[in-house]
Amino acid sequence: MSKLKIVTAAHAGFCGGVKNAVDMALELAGKGTVYSLGPLAHNEALLRLLSNKGIVTVEQLSEVPKGAVMLIRTHGVIPDIYTEATRRRIKIVDATCPYVTKLQKLVAKLTTEGKQVIIIGDPAHPEVKGLVGWGMGEPVVISELQQVDLVNLNYEKNTAVVAQTTQKQSIVNEIVVKLRAKVPVVNIYDTICQATVQRQLNVRKLAAKVDVMVVVGGKQSSNTRKLAEICSAVGTKTILISEASELDTSQLKNMETVGVTAGASTPDWMIKEVIAKMENEMNVEKQKEQEVQVAAEDNLSMERKNKWAELEQAHENGTLLTGKVKEAVQAGLVVDLGEGYEGFMPGSLVDIRFIPDFSEFVNQEITFKLIEIRRDKEKLILSRKQVLEEELSTKKEQILKSLKPGQIIDGTVKRLTNFGAFVDVGGIDGLVHISEISWHRIENPSEVLNINDEIKVKVIEVIPERDRIGLSVRQALADPWTEIAKKFKVGEVVEGTVTRLVDFGVFVELTPGVEGLVHISQLADYHVKQASEVVQQGDTVKVKILDINQEAKRVSLSMRDAAPRPKKDPVQQQYQQPAETVSGLTLGDVFGNLFDASDNKVE
Repeated sequence: MSKLKIVTAAHAGFCGGVKNAVDMALELAGKGTVYSLGPLAHNEALLRLLSNKGIVTVEQLSEVPKGAVMLIRTHGVIPDIYTEATRRRIKIVDATCPYVTKLQKLVAKLTTEGKQVIIIGDPAHPEVKGLVGWGMGEPVVISELQQVDLVNLNYEKNTAVVAQTTQKQSIVNEIVVKLRAKVPVVNIYDTICQATVQRQLNVRKLAAKVDVMVVVGGKQSSNTRKLAEICSAVGTKTILISEASELDTSQLKNMETVGVTAGASTPDWMIKEVIAKMENEMNVEKQKEQEVQVAAEDNLSMERKNKWAELEQAHENGTLLTGKVKEAVQAGLVVDLGEGYEGFMPGSLVDIRFIPDFSEFVNQEITFKLIEIRRDKEKLILSRKQVLEEELSTKKEQILKSLKPGQIIDGTVKRLTNFGAFVDVGGIDGLVHISEISWHRIENPSEVLNINDEIKVKVIEVIPERDRIGLSVRQALADPWTEIAKKFKVGEVVEGTVTRLVDFGVFVELTPGVEGLVHISQLADYHVKQASEVVQQGDTVKVKILDINQEAKRVSLSMRDAAPRPKKDPVQQQYQQPAETVSGLTLGDVFGNLFDASDNKVE
């Protein structure tokens, strides 16, 4: 079998914009949690790596906590995102690609000049959505030639045509020709990224010279799909994969040359992993064929025969095996099985977690299962990952059986979402709902918790058949209401923070987790129609404690009796706290001192 020749395209992999964004994200992640508005790159393996580093991908700005750090990805965003982020005191780190930034400004300028703007690109792509926003929603988006006859165009307006930065030049040319036949004046602006143009030209030339093309990139990557389309259009067999584990090298049999290229969101290490897998598996196949021939001539020693029988039995029974790692390559590990046999462990089967560098396993004894065996080529495929998964499954089952509601246990915060926190309690994650994180009100778990925090949690629910564990942080802490009678006395004047305004008064936080009600009649010594006439949410106020009902977890307060409140002149409120209805209140809470004019207590 002739040796396979592998040719890598020039300009394959990360473009400058994506590399810059990834580098920025990793640098920021070293200082704390970073939020990315949308996936930083259309590459699943890269996103898993970034997630492990503490970079949280969100789809909506509302998912980013106030005051957090947010990275704007290379595709850019609509102008309103910057405005809203600033209002919420979110720190923006802008990684928009320079080509995209230039195009955004151009679309805004052309729209302001009154021109009819046409964007040639994918209307669902985040870059194009952003561009429409910069054009104040007026640009027309065309993705295919036939759409030119379907869109409503103003034939009396000068038309400006721009293209998505990763668009194929051939598609732009076709659409422009048809537009010029319909619209009197069509101005064309060169907006395709030069790195994209160069990448597409190079891959077209390479595809014409090789027997097969392997294109590496995320399934959602627009530019990766376009590279694959160009290769196929040349007439060359094209294999599109997102990572090395998806490549079936049997498709390369009888091929003499293979070309390799990658989308702009594909890191260099993924390209190297694909190439290493081809070199390793093809070379091993050739080497083993030679060994089989030599062995046939020597009639195979009895020891090798016995060893092969042992391996076959281990494969059939799923027996655990051990072996020493002989070599680490980009595609995985070569393991010495004894008696001259070697097994190959693909990178995707080495561990449950992502391993960027397999060299740490060299010369180490590892445990694995033999998951594939072929005598004719002495092909032995190993999996350490399967062993680890089975161990984890057993461990999870044991943990689920051992946990009982009411237990207080240790845990580690692994992930934060807008609805709660996932906490590792010995190899299995449990959910702490946002309502169970703190005794006081919070808008986002990140206000209280950080990833990797070591915390105490109380088990409140265990459902083994669903692998579900419900946890509580606040129930593992002392209930602040149990100490309320020791901290505060009836008749005492204290300070608190206004947390909510409702129709019948305001709630004031006295200590984290403890709120008291100031009935509207107790806000001032004059008639108050709305609480917002006197206070606003967030105000620090003095209040007199009228009553403490520890059992009912209710405190009645008075601002009127704590300090004189001069009547304010009527002021037009630009923003007014919406009324809120609170359940579980007594008539005393709602009507205040109307039931007891003698002592003004709220029961």
